Amino acid sequence: MSSVTVKVNGRPYPIICGDGEEDHVTYLAEFVDKKVQDLSGMSNTSNESQLLLMAALLVADDLSQAYETIDELKGKTSETPRVQLDTENWANRLEAIADRLEKA
Repeated sequence: MSSVTVKVNGRPYPIICGDGEEDHVTYLAEFVDKKVQDLSGMSNTSNESQLLLMAALLVADDLSQAYETIDELKGKTSETPRVQLDTENWANRLEAIADRLEKA
């Protein structure tokens, strides 16, 4: 096991993770921190618990929409067997789009 300290909303959080997962955990924490920062700029609440919960709900909503999109794409491929969907390629493309949106 390994550990990494990440910052969300300016506060350090020690996180235990598997060996070699430190960079990925740091990336995920940066993603959550971006959501928290966006929310804190739009919201009047200074309650950190509420900000973290709202950020978690936004991430869950993003994930839910991604799953719905994947399910829709899978449904389309079963209706038209000639079209083959490379889900790994789509996942990589969606991740690249997400990265670009985060940097914007």
